[in-house]
Amino acid sequence: MPGYIFDIIQREIIASGITTSGICLLLVMTKRWHGKHSMDTTDGVQKFHTLPTPRVGGVAIFFGLVVAWLLMPGSAVRLLGPMLIAGLPAFTAGLTEDITKKVGVKERLIATMLSGLLAWRITGYSINHVDIAAIDPLLAILPVSVLFTVFAVSGLANAINILDGFNGLASGTAMLCFSAIGLIAWQVGDLQLAELCLVLIVVVGGFLLMNYPLGKIFMGDGGAYLVGFLLAWVAVMLPMRNPGVSAWASLLICGYPINETLFSMSRRFLNKNNPGAPDIHHLHSLIKLKIIRPHFGQLSPHMRNSLVSPFCWIYALLLAGCGVLLQGSSALLMAAWVASFMLYILIYWYLTCMSVQPTDESCSDSPELAQKFVRSES
Repeated sequence: MPGYIFDIIQREIIASGITTSGICLLLVMTKRWHGKHSMDTTDGVQKFHTLPTPRVGGVAIFFGLVVAWLLMPGSAVRLLGPMLIAGLPAFTAGLTEDITKKVGVKERLIATMLSGLLAWRITGYSINHVDIAAIDPLLAILPVSVLFTVFAVSGLANAINILDGFNGLASGTAMLCFSAIGLIAWQVGDLQLAELCLVLIVVVGGFLLMNYPLGKIFMGDGGAYLVGFLLAWVAVMLPMRNPGVSAWASLLICGYPINETLFSMSRRFLNKNNPGAPDIHHLHSLIKLKIIRPHFGQLSPHMRNSLVSPFCWIYALLLAGCGVLLQGSSALLMAAWVASFMLYILIYWYLTCMSVQPTDESCSDSPELAQKFVRSES
């Protein structure tokens, strides 16, 4: 078996990663011709990048996956093809927003839900138990199970999009989650799903090479929604294909984007703000404002942006590792997820309370000057 996996890595999967990197490079080199439509400007309170940058990396990811689907001889291709078809609504809505800047949050949310619905219709998988006595009887009813699955898939797809704020943050986090799910699949003998996760790691990694640390291209909404949907669906398939694996393992593995989204929505609701409105109060934004800028100010702006991701990856890796270690125990996984959310709140509170010694007023902790600081860094 190790020889078989090595052979696959050496040929078809590597070809898909090279395709992704190659298309990313081509998009960067030709930005003068398509940049009018594809560039991500520096306008926006949540944006930290220093120059207009192509935000259509999702195109490269999609075609890298198509190449993998066309070349792969293994059984994982039977999972990848349906996922690509089901992911088209989410990818198309996101890519249209990247190009036109006119697709609203509500429309993109509906598109991700449609992708979740298509995935169920094509594959037949849906979340039918979560090991909670009061909920499992409801999930045994197919329409309820499907609606719950669609909601969960859409939520995680949008969570990955929320994370897409710094070089490598969303793609690196997704790769960690794919790795944990693939490792569990391999441990329980689901080699088809393990191989699929390997494909996804390599393809997203092909994009990461062009995005991190120099930020030459962004995955954009198209890439974030596509990768988020793919992550959500392998997270659904893992426990549904392997009864010995708890559904809570998938939740904990994907805990970082999920916790970020739940906390952000709660924070905005309590502050009476629009839950879908962008802001600079995410965990990764605070890391940039409170840690990176004051302590690594000697670095160039794009390198300071890239330093945010490793801090967040540590948290994501901790949760993914716990998911792998506790994969079969729902009770321990539930406790670990609650602990992970409390840890998130603790870290967030600590960063919020952290005082920064400013070198000028743009480093001040006041919200107004923080806004000004973000604009200057962008």
